[in-house]
Amino acid sequence: MLKLLVRPVTMADHAAVLRVSARIWGGNDYVPMFFERWVSEGGFWAVEMRNKLVGYGKATELAPGEMWLEGLRVDPDCRSRGVGKELSRAVLHRTLERRPVSLRLATADVNHESVHIIEKVMGLKPYVQCRFYLDQPGRSEPGPKLVQPSVAEAFDFLRGSKELSASRGLLASTWRFRDLSRRYVAELKRGGHLFGCRTAGRLSGLMVLKPHRYHGNDLDISFVAGTGRALVAFRSFLTRVAPECGTRELSGMAASDEMAAALEGLGMKPHPRIGAVLVYEYPI
Repeated sequence: MLKLLVRPVTMADHAAVLRVSARIWGGNDYVPMFFERWVSEGGFWAVEMRNKLVGYGKATELAPGEMWLEGLRVDPDCRSRGVGKELSRAVLHRTLERRPVSLRLATADVNHESVHIIEKVMGLKPYVQCRFYLDQPGRSEPGPKLVQPSVAEAFDFLRGSKELSASRGLLASTWRFRDLSRRYVAELKRGGHLFGCRTAGRLSGLMVLKPHRYHGNDLDISFVAGTGRALVAFRSFLTRVAPECGTRELSGMAASDEMAAALEGLGMKPHPRIGAVLVYEYPI
């Protein structure tokens, strides 16, 4: 019988986590970027086999009671031995002990093993499905100056959009999905991530633009919608701001046809390998 120990990750595990992470996604895993922060936050769990760290996973509180599971990893040498299943169950149960309001995660449709564990082992249910878009910034184009909308008008614009209806109230941001709230919109406002266009004094378009969580110079479009004139203004703005940020790639996820069309209007194209981003929720 496989004997595993599940315990919190500590700073002493740094080298062991790096060793596992170096073999994930060809060495392009994002977990090392957040190691110290995740240890400090807590909810970062390791699984040991014969006194050796062979996997880990993180439960992050995005907002009060809103839990997000991410970074579940297993040493490739230990796969097909039940380690991933045990780790997933352990992280799930320890997170549920915190009595969250919601508990979600996301994966790509091509991650068949992850989808199996999420659905059959952890018992999470499909919640939202999105299309994943990418683009390389074009040459700088002149365009009108964008406005900084108020929290109230940005919140109302988002809440009334087809995208937030299709996403069941979730706003995407680099493989995380967070519930829309005035508090979150206020955070976006303080961070300088809200960009708008006005026509006759009213907001006719809105774009939520943030640094890519894993590649800080790249940009991620959490939301974009508006009139044709607004989308043209957003596209020209992106061509100007991308060189300033050193951006090599733009990304975005769309749950609705409306936002998918808007992203395509900005020149973005579907990801060549990922057909869909799958968001799951545990039935609390």
